Amino acid sequence: MAASLCSQTDSLLYKSFPVKIGNLGFSMDSLELVIGDVSQGGTVIQEIAMHNFGESAILLKAGQSSPFVSVTYKTNNLAPGQSTIAMVNFEAIKELPLGINHIEVVVDTDDELNASKFFYLVANLVEDSTQFLDYVTLDTVPRMIFDHYNYDFGHLHRGKKVQHTFLFTNLGDKDLVVSEVHASNGCKILKYPEQIVGPGEGGSVVVKVKTKGAVGIQHRTITIYSNDPVTPVIILGMHGMIRIKPPGTENPRFCDD
Repeated sequence: MAASLCSQTDSLLYKSFPVKIGNLGFSMDSLELVIGDVSQGGTVIQEIAMHNFGESAILLKAGQSSPFVSVTYKTNNLAPGQSTIAMVNFEAIKELPLGINHIEVVVDTDDELNASKFFYLVANLVEDSTQFLDYVTLDTVPRMIFDHYNYDFGHLHRGKKVQHTFLFTNLGDKDLVVSEVHASNGCKILKYPEQIVGPGEGGSVVVKVKTKGAVGIQHRTITIYSNDPVTPVIILGMHGMIRIKPPGTENPRFCDD
């Protein structure tokens, strides 16, 4: 009877926390949490429940999320079998583009299986006619601020290619100049800002990941050098899993031969 109750409890926990990254479970249906329409200039606070499925305590930290996001926890030290709430505060500043935005959230931990957990708030930014905000600057120097710094491309079969766009805004009040952009092996830069980016203006870095010859967990990096004195070197990441197609998929007659 006790074993049955334990099994039922475990089943309910997995249903309550279907997204599991390392030893930490999240009360989300996928790595993208859709929060709907958000007015420019508004603030959204999203609560996400988390559960420690591991056998050791997990220390929770804020992590390097998007600059428009802050993360706090009701409990910072999560014991085995314990749950807590992460409060994600998203500021939809005026400089973010209208339409669908994927806002990166990072939960940093000391989980031995997976230290940094990435997921995204998917917000549809709409114009708020009741607010007329002035241009917001973070500093009196050029500031290159991306809407997210890492992208998880999920699971791909080897040989497939994936393309992704990282958007940024110059939130300083001086011209931003990108001097160099480098990509790691297996990664190609399709587009980057070659012109001066003025205060309040934006741009993009478009990246293509090639998976030929790769297998298993993959990490690609894009290194950007600019005249932003606060973060003169910015590293973007592309992460995911590359799988090999089973022989039967590539050759339907494989089992007959």
